[in-house]
Order: sequence, then structure tokens, then C-alpha cells
Amino acid sequence: MKTSATLKTLTLLGLTALTLAATSGRADNGYGYYGGTPNPNPWFGAAPNANPWMANPAFQQARAVADMKQRQMQLDQRQDAQMQRILSGIDSGKLDLREVAGLLREHLAIANLERGYLADGRLGPDELVSLEQRLAEAERHITFDQNNQVPAAPVGRRDDIGRPGDIGRPGEFGRR
Repeated sequence: MKTSATLKTLTLLGLTALTLAATSGRADNGYGYYGGTPNPNPWFGAAPNANPWMANPAFQQARAVADMKQRQMQLDQRQDAQMQRILSGIDSGKLDLREVAGLLREHLAIANLERGYLADGRLGPDELVSLEQRLAEAERHITFDQNNQVPAAPVGRRDDIGRPGDIGRPGEFGRR
């Protein structure tokens, strides 16, 4: 009886030791050290003897598709942020009605262009670059329109000549 208990114990200890040793030999995720460059980044080039699956064209294609989806999500977030900037410009008074109409027209044109590009079910690399450029241009227009505030002309007597908006402030420019 003692030998069977000892045999079971040794067997369990052996299996436990093998299990612990096998954890270091698990599947390779590409972040290990393969010689050459320590800890190569598999997305931006890898060591010469790195995981061969990562050099596989299917992996490269899957990575490119994931990158395109990420860029498309960022594109949508940028559109939302730009619309929010336009709305906050309206609320703060930094944008007048003419500027808002132009910015909204541009925003709508970009959305329609994106819808046209997505008609075939996907957004190609050239289409994505085109949309990113249009969004960057729209961002510059929003910034320009929000920062080009020219104060209204002074209201009052004709002899109240000074800088626009100086009426009511006595001093160097306004006459009182």
C-alpha cells in the first residue's frame, strides 16, 4: 500500500514539474528575444529570426486592415470633434451665421464624400487619405473662422473716431 501512495505522489510531482516547465514554452506572441535586437517590435520590423508567422502575408494583410479600421474610427472621431467645435463656436459667439453656414456646408460635403466612398462597402487607402486631407483643411477653416474676430464698427456720433470697439472706454483712443 505504501508503494502505491508513493508512486502516486511521485507521479503528481512529476506532472506538476512538467507543467511548470511547459509554461515557458508556450506559443510565441512575437515579443520575446530572438537574438539580434532585444525585444523587437513586430509591427515595425522584427529581428531576422523572429516569429515566421509575423512575416506571413496573411498577417501583414490583417494588420493593414486593422490599421485602416483604426484610421477610419479616428476619422469619425475627428468629424465629431469638428462638429462640436462648430457648435461651441456658435454658443460662444466666435462664429457668425455666414461662417457657420460655410463650415456646416463643408462638413456635410465631407460626410457625403465619405458615404460615397463607402458605397462599395469599404474605404480604400487613397480614399482614406483624401478624407483625412479634407478634414485637415476643414480643421484649418474652423480655426481661422473662430480666430478672425473683427469687432463691430463703433456705434455713436461721427466724431467718436477710434478703434472699433473703443466706444465707452475713455483713454488713449476713445474721446469722451
